Amino acid sequence: MSSVIVSVTERLETAKTLDLYIRSTMPDRVVSYFMTYQGELLSGSLIRQADLFVVELFASDAIGPYTEGLFAAEKWLSLKKRALIVSGNACADQIKNQLYWDLAAADDLCNRIDAVIRSSPFPPSALESVRKNYSRYCRPAQDPHHQCF
Repeated sequence: MSSVIVSVTERLETAKTLDLYIRSTMPDRVVSYFMTYQGELLSGSLIRQADLFVVELFASDAIGPYTEGLFAAEKWLSLKKRALIVSGNACADQIKNQLYWDLAAADDLCNRIDAVIRSSPFPPSALESVRKNYSRYCRPAQDPHHQCF
């Protein structure tokens, strides 16, 4: 039986690249979908079907980068879903969190995806080490449409 993976990133190009990687490294084991943080909303059906959400750590707004992927992953975990945060950084060897993968991870992304899919769902508190490491970027997104006058 195939696992359903939904990748969510800031830029469409990144989402497509991640989707291509997943499809090419796990072709007989997964059904893969992708979208961006600014894209369409996930349907209830796809949320229920999803075995794993792979989310990009950072998004950007007028202030700068913020941890949109951490907020998203915590939301999915609170719904008893599986989530994996990915980043182009290189500090996974210091964070040592099964739900976070970047260029310094000891394993490759395909193996990490497999491991998280096979695991039981984690509580949101499982991401505390990621939150602590990126605390300076943990803030809500700035919404330019809701400014006070």
